[in-house]
Amino acid sequence: MGSKVRAAAVFAVTSALLAAGAAVVTAAPAAASTITGIAAGSWAYVDSAAPRTSFTDPAGDVPVGAHTYANGVTHVSKSYVTFDLSALRGTRLERAGVSVDETTVADCSAPRTTELWLTDPAKKPTWNNQPAELVEAGGPIVDTSCPARGVFWNATTAVQNALDAGRKTATFALRLPDAQQSDPKSGRAYDPHATLSISYNRAPLKPVQLTVDTTHACAAKPVVVGPGSTSLGAVITDPDGDFGQAEWALWPVDHPDQKTTLQNYFSGNGAVSVDVRDRLADATTYAWQVRGLDGPDAGPWSAVCKLTTDFVPPDKPPVVSSKDYYEVGLGTGGTGVPGSFTFAANGVPDVVGYYYGLFGSPRDHVAATHKGGPATVTVVPDSSGPQYLSVWSVDAAGTWSDRTDYRFWVAANGPSMTCAPAHAYLGETQHCTFAPHGTDGASGYVYSIDGEPEITAPAGPDHTATIDVTPSEATKPYYVTVRARMGNGNLSGPGGGQLPIDRGLPVVDVPADAMVGKPVVFTLHAPLPGSVTFTYDWDYGDPVTVPVGPDGTARVTIVPDSAYGHYLDVHTTTGAGLVSATNEVSVQVASNEPTVTSTEYPEGRQGGYVTTPGTFRFSSSVPGVVGYTYTYRGSAVTVPAGPDGTASAALTPLSTDTQYLEVTSTFADGTVSEPAYYSFHPRSAAPPLTCDADGGAQPGQVVHCTLTPVQPGLAVYGYSVRTWSTTGPEVAVQPAGDGTAAFEFTVPALPERELLSVTAWSANAAGQRSDTSYTSFYVTPDPASLPRAVRAS
Repeated sequence: MGSKVRAAAVFAVTSALLAAGAAVVTAAPAAASTITGIAAGSWAYVDSAAPRTSFTDPAGDVPVGAHTYANGVTHVSKSYVTFDLSALRGTRLERAGVSVDETTVADCSAPRTTELWLTDPAKKPTWNNQPAELVEAGGPIVDTSCPARGVFWNATTAVQNALDAGRKTATFALRLPDAQQSDPKSGRAYDPHATLSISYNRAPLKPVQLTVDTTHACAAKPVVVGPGSTSLGAVITDPDGDFGQAEWALWPVDHPDQKTTLQNYFSGNGAVSVDVRDRLADATTYAWQVRGLDGPDAGPWSAVCKLTTDFVPPDKPPVVSSKDYYEVGLGTGGTGVPGSFTFAANGVPDVVGYYYGLFGSPRDHVAATHKGGPATVTVVPDSSGPQYLSVWSVDAAGTWSDRTDYRFWVAANGPSMTCAPAHAYLGETQHCTFAPHGTDGASGYVYSIDGEPEITAPAGPDHTATIDVTPSEATKPYYVTVRARMGNGNLSGPGGGQLPIDRGLPVVDVPADAMVGKPVVFTLHAPLPGSVTFTYDWDYGDPVTVPVGPDGTARVTIVPDSAYGHYLDVHTTTGAGLVSATNEVSVQVASNEPTVTSTEYPEGRQGGYVTTPGTFRFSSSVPGVVGYTYTYRGSAVTVPAGPDGTASAALTPLSTDTQYLEVTSTFADGTVSEPAYYSFHPRSAAPPLTCDADGGAQPGQVVHCTLTPVQPGLAVYGYSVRTWSTTGPEVAVQPAGDGTAAFEFTVPALPERELLSVTAWSANAAGQRSDTSYTSFYVTPDPASLPRAVRAS
């Protein structure tokens, strides 16, 4: 029989075992049994025709029952298969079955009655020396095929019998019943590769790694726990890797009769914990242990652990004192100077230690000298100024007291720095000496310039050190930060400062009369010794380099092309390539724009009436103006300048909109100034309009209106009447002697209620209109005049 056939048989038997073992467990999760198959380790058969011969591990199939050979001799056989039971040691057997494939059947019509018996151990059985048959297995169970595959016997009782007897192996006999054993029609053969399929479970192992609150391992001395969550922990291993339950037992040591048990699940190979805070009373010592449950199989109990509860925190904060850093008064000590601080329990007897740290952070812990006793620590401040040390006392349960803040002042103890010469230019070496603060002394100094990597300078016998610095870059601050390595090996607070450097900032003489289009001469001065060139730029444009004159100056000419604020940046460069600091000078440039004035229409204010001409005068503070070009209402006009350099223009505004005037000057050399912008606001010249229909009117009604003069030089009035759908003609009205005018009109017939509006204006002799006046009213038709609806008959 091939391996695939045997594998299929094992699978079928295993499935049968699972089905046979299904059960419902409500108190705990069902045990996850291990199901496996064990191949026969050896096989043999006995033959009545060779009663003293043992046929052990023969090649080919094994015979069962009677077989008549060609010589007419009938052979009666039994076959034996042996299985190794070592995998079942320490387990609880649930089910077992043996399966084997038929390979030859003498007569398929004969019933399948092969029996399977557990026998005594038999390494080399013979017909004359057969092992005793002890327990018969149930079966056989066969399919309808012939020969049948996977003939199965229920061997649970038989295997358990072997295990109970302490046997390491189990041998089974395949035989026919006595009544059929000698009948050749019942004879058959089997594949010797039989399989023992078993289902078993192993109990969880003894729990290990017992802890309280995760971090406290179980020990001879009880773990002290405070208020809040209290968890018991363990690691439980199930040999089968099952999911199971952890059973916990907890009881007061003084009252074992008050034992409480509780259960929770665990994964077969991992940590498990349970929170028992709601089951604990204050000031009580408890014992506890745990074991694993896997269905009906219980593992051994763990060792017994103990815990003691203390739910009351220290009721008073600690007392803090120091002889090195005073709580009040002037600063003492210094950065890097150790200070001794003593913590006292303030009369709380169960304090076992203290947490402490600067500025409210409990970074460190120190144990008390004894329960309720003090502790002394050394704190090294890492900065100067006001500080505070925060301290909490803690009891054995880890419960903290309120906080005490001890406030003190750390004196500044940074080293001093003096540099010579006191005034030095870029490129000149300065000798800077570091000296310790007060009597602190120093074995050396650690310094950095502008945050670059620190450099160590050893101190001399007088505890000072000198360094040489040659500044070469005007843009660098050259700020020295230095700390002393004090006698205790710690670093002091910072000292130092900025080197006194003259960066050779150029001086620039700026003329006070700078104006657009006019050459401006700037005088540059070079303070940095050895300067050979000036480099300047105007408004961050392209740089220009000019030589430094023998007197250390240079003159540069710039013609500004726009007014107001400009920037001139200047630096010098020495023959050795040192670049000075850059001086950025703000230059205010006056505009060469012309000045515009008008009496009739002042700038930015309301002036004369619409259609009233105004005179606008143009002038310039820059000599040499030959003409002015002004743009008004989109048209550009040029007027020549008079001998005094001025000109004027008469302009007539035709609306109340803000009016804009742009004017430029033209000089004798043909250049044009920047434009001047002038705005003004004409006054409304609209004639006031009143009509006697302000409350509404009806079609056919005559409406009377009056106009009052406003426009200077008024010559004629005009009006028009319009509705939503119609526009009447423009009608001229002559003014009376007093300048007023009256007119009337008949309200037109309208099919429905509609808004009627009246617009009026005036005009001078030149035909220039004023802006308009406006009034409106609703026209309501008389209902009697409207067409009547014809009632349907």
